[in-house]
Amino acid sequence: MNLNVFVASTPLQLISCAEARARYECEASSCLLIIARPDNKVTENQMAFLLERLRLNDIQTIYLKKSTFYLRLRSAFRKLSGHRIDRLFIGNKSSWIHEAFYLGLAWKQLIFVDDGLATVRYYHAIHSEGLASRITEGKRRLLARLGVDLQGIVPDRVSFFTCFPLESSRKVDVETHDFPVFRQIFPPRTEGKEGIPLVGFIGQPFGGEDRLKQMRSQLAHVVERHPDARIVYFMHRKERRRELEHTLAEFPVELRSSPRWPIEVEVSLSREPYIAFYSFTSTALFTLKKIFPELSVYQIDDAVLAAKLPFYSEIQSMFRGIGVETTRL
Repeated sequence: MNLNVFVASTPLQLISCAEARARYECEASSCLLIIARPDNKVTENQMAFLLERLRLNDIQTIYLKKSTFYLRLRSAFRKLSGHRIDRLFIGNKSSWIHEAFYLGLAWKQLIFVDDGLATVRYYHAIHSEGLASRITEGKRRLLARLGVDLQGIVPDRVSFFTCFPLESSRKVDVETHDFPVFRQIFPPRTEGKEGIPLVGFIGQPFGGEDRLKQMRSQLAHVVERHPDARIVYFMHRKERRRELEHTLAEFPVELRSSPRWPIEVEVSLSREPYIAFYSFTSTALFTLKKIFPELSVYQIDDAVLAAKLPFYSEIQSMFRGIGVETTRL
């Protein structure tokens, strides 16, 4: 039987795989999902939640956990070596683990699904350097000992299945979507919500030595705009609570570090009303506005951080194109 193989390591990649499965009409019996070493327990729990709610638990799934990663990786390749793969859906172009699958397996079509705003970086990288390998010589030798032969042919043209408004070109075919599967399962709910209005602030581990200083300035800006609202800070998994508590001590903000589910699910299921979301350039600004177009979403135009971010003008343009508003520090 021909297979459709999906490789995902984050909640957004998994959501994108569910959307791709529906768009490409992949029957459950033809699908194999590989959960490729999520980076922490929060990510694992969110992906487990999404597997059930996005109706992906009806397809065969292989878990590549950290504790038994190499043994399970070898087993996965042995399992797939005798199959013909129609479509291989990859979540993270810059991960050597994901790369091993598209270089170590035979497939008809290679499709990259969304990996946040890194998708934009991948898109430009393919045009400037092609599918440059991220696998070191040491990793190649290790994979060879596991029986993984990285002799796959790198194609001249690949496909992107994305929520971002990228253009097809001589190197990339682009198929866009607006999360129809997710919106059907997690529709926006306005009735029954009560309590103090909530304003969400989405953290990012970006900015180097300027990060904490600029984070304080951004949050002060939000508090000034919403003096009577309850501010909820959604921590990125790479941010540290103690560091943020010290930096943001003067602000009336609630820190959330271990959410049960992704922020897009939180907006749908919360019994309290979210009236706005803010961030510098979090992917969630884009996904929230795309999924919940009536929600007020703001991109904070921070000149200090903007100078550090490649393709900032293009990212801003994409935000504005779907209705994300800009507010300047």
